[in-house]
Amino acid sequence: MKKMMIFLNQYMEETILVFGIIVMIMLIFFQVASRFLLNYSLAWSEELARYIFVWQVWLAVPYAVTKGRHIRLELFPDVLGTKGKFVLDMIFFIASAGFFAFLSWHSVFVTQGVFMMDQVTPVMQIPKWICYLSVPIGSFLAVFRFIQYGVLRIIRFRKDPNDKALFVLDTEDTQF
Repeated sequence: MKKMMIFLNQYMEETILVFGIIVMIMLIFFQVASRFLLNYSLAWSEELARYIFVWQVWLAVPYAVTKGRHIRLELFPDVLGTKGKFVLDMIFFIASAGFFAFLSWHSVFVTQGVFMMDQVTPVMQIPKWICYLSVPIGSFLAVFRFIQYGVLRIIRFRKDPNDKALFVLDTEDTQF
């Protein structure tokens, strides 16, 4: 059970993203191959690849947080020193978690509206709310990862104020 939790914590987004990109590449390859070799276009493959791409974008947000690849300003931390950098990190984590919580909350209502309208995609006839669901799920996971990153940053700052690790989860961070 503990190994499964460590795997989910460290590799969940990465595994889903890699699988999604492989499926997208295969779909697009078969689309191009069938168009040029068979002179037949697979309409459903382009639509499915587009919706996989939307999910990829929203699942990449929490992945970027776990790898310390989110957008941040580096000018002020260099001027302010270690305590100033820590304070700016905390402000950034709180503001980012707040933004994604706001986005997650409001995207639930948008998704609910699309669900109630019973819209489907043109070719595959999949419910459109499945695509819209990527926004609240990706945003919620981003909130979770920013909070997780903030707590871990506090723990690391207490141990060593000069710790400059950007990664949320290293091998020693198994308690998260």
